[in-house]
Amino acid sequence: MKHKQIRRRHARALALAMAGVFQGSHALADDQVLAPVTVTDSVPSEASSTIPAEVIEARRARNLNELLQGENGVTVGSGTAIAQKIYLRGIEDSMLNTTLDGAAQSGRAFHHQSRLLLDPELIKQVEIDRGSSPASAGPGALAGSLRLTTKNGRDLLRSGQTFGGIVRGGVASNEGSHYGASLYGLAGETVDFLLSGNRADNKDYEDGGGQRQHYSAATETSGLAKFNWRPAQGHELSLGYQSVENEGTRYLRPNFWEGQGNSLMPQTTQRDTLTAAYRFAGDDVRPALDINVFADEMQVERTAEAAMPQFNKPLGYRFGEKLSSDGINALAISKIAGSTLRYGLNHHTYRMSAINPRPPVISGSSGQERSKVTGVFAESETPLLGHFLLGLGARYDWYGYTDNHGQEFSSDGLSPNASLTWLATDALSFRLASSRTLRGAGLKEGFYVDNMRWRNAADLQEETAKNHEIGFTYAEGPWHLKGALFRMQIENFITTTTGSSWLIDNVGTMKSNGYELGGGWQQGDFRTGLSVAHARPKLNGYDLGDEAYGLGVSTGRSWHFNFGHTWQAWNLDLEWMTRVVERHKTTEYLISESRAVTKNKAGYAVHDLYANWHPLGKDRVRVTFSVRNLFDKSYYDQASFAYYVDAAGIQSNRGFAEPGRDLRLDLSWKF
Repeated sequence: MKHKQIRRRHARALALAMAGVFQGSHALADDQVLAPVTVTDSVPSEASSTIPAEVIEARRARNLNELLQGENGVTVGSGTAIAQKIYLRGIEDSMLNTTLDGAAQSGRAFHHQSRLLLDPELIKQVEIDRGSSPASAGPGALAGSLRLTTKNGRDLLRSGQTFGGIVRGGVASNEGSHYGASLYGLAGETVDFLLSGNRADNKDYEDGGGQRQHYSAATETSGLAKFNWRPAQGHELSLGYQSVENEGTRYLRPNFWEGQGNSLMPQTTQRDTLTAAYRFAGDDVRPALDINVFADEMQVERTAEAAMPQFNKPLGYRFGEKLSSDGINALAISKIAGSTLRYGLNHHTYRMSAINPRPPVISGSSGQERSKVTGVFAESETPLLGHFLLGLGARYDWYGYTDNHGQEFSSDGLSPNASLTWLATDALSFRLASSRTLRGAGLKEGFYVDNMRWRNAADLQEETAKNHEIGFTYAEGPWHLKGALFRMQIENFITTTTGSSWLIDNVGTMKSNGYELGGGWQQGDFRTGLSVAHARPKLNGYDLGDEAYGLGVSTGRSWHFNFGHTWQAWNLDLEWMTRVVERHKTTEYLISESRAVTKNKAGYAVHDLYANWHPLGKDRVRVTFSVRNLFDKSYYDQASFAYYVDAAGIQSNRGFAEPGRDLRLDLSWKF
């Protein structure tokens, strides 16, 4: 069996299993012109998924939670966008290799807020690898990888069109509005461009019980500029710039609102990303190439509206953190004797510094840190005996890190992975996969580099992850089904220890077992899907909880259900989506208080309804009416910082409840 046939079968199964939520809406769109140069010759696994452009467009997502809605095994905690974190199989996004148009995202400004500031309106595609990631995914992919790609001007052009634009806007009953515009087109046959800008004004929302969640409001502005030049057939040069700014008055720790001197203050968070890339599609002699360079910067600034003696900040003092990264990624793909070989290198440099630091009082901190990683990788996919596909890969990385106290750390090591896929029939395949991934000590949190007493342990060791899983994929006729059993272990996890020692140290081993199962049916204009996922991550035998900073969270079994129908004659597509999370009891260890607690997390079921209508046919005008939390459920997301148990064993909620019913109307016009 030819490798190309194997690849096509797997790509078809994956597309059916993961991309179909809004296929009816996609069927109404105009054909696009001149597909972009792509360098992605790999076979996706049942643990991978892609959220394509048509699905993102139909959901009209306004934050991370809504962007990743419906993804099996993926949870996004917190009702406020600035505090939302992604949990993949219960593991936080700081343990993933995350890129935006190839730009590596590293470190965190503060463990109480998101490290991923983005506008879903600018996102074209999201790719997710759960657990074991390919060597080409980049360094430090302990629990998987997340790749986000922004839109291109050529993607938006209709057949025969050389210049166009989009005007869009929307309102929400709970509470907010947004508007924006894009201009895009061709300059001759070889150059395309996109200029896009958006603004969202969100007020304090109400939860399902009618309670106003004060200081959840924010104003966000974003912009994107991209230019692509194709000087010759199969060659492409790209340049992109993206900026997102979120500002509002919120608590110092924006993921909860009660106690521990959690002062209110104006805060501004901004991310700027600059990328440049060269791609070559390859030919019979030369390998395909994808080379990109990037620079990324995230800044958080706050103004103290009351004296903060515990942080050495007087009244009115402006302070914050700046995180930046830059680097180069190079990937080549060659075909050798029926096998596909992918190989290349990565070199990333990361910097972290305090903005307007106060003179050190206790710690002697320099107020800045720096780390770097250089790695080389190779991986192959080889057909065997007509019914098997063998995947082998490895990367070797060199890590270096100088912290804010002048301590230097270095480590290096091999990260191998292997998989074996059995094509039992044309419709059914099974896969075994295993990997070991090393990540050296590096930037952890910007808030600590000012004059905090936190200090890295002198013998800080690298983190190591082991991922093992078995899965299957089935796709035939109107049916598709996929599932996986997995086991994950992360050794030498690095986080803060008890307050008495003020150390950042290796605190133990995280172990997690779980499963994912999902499938669906599509026939004509009808479609439906059902999936279930559960993971039980534990650190040193205790469930992961709110104080496993940077590692993850333990939640109940989750179910996703969707049902959709397209009325072609009316240019109308309807979708019903339901998320159910079962009640969950955890036993967690509070590191800062040196005690174990038992928490009871209430279960919930949340329903959302979407209607996409193209009144003029095709995609010139789109009207989207949606109702999120249709039945006005009052609940706290189990992945949010909401559940606290005091010394007397009394449980209370400290975090933000999720938004109640929200009626939305979104309009867009393409010209």
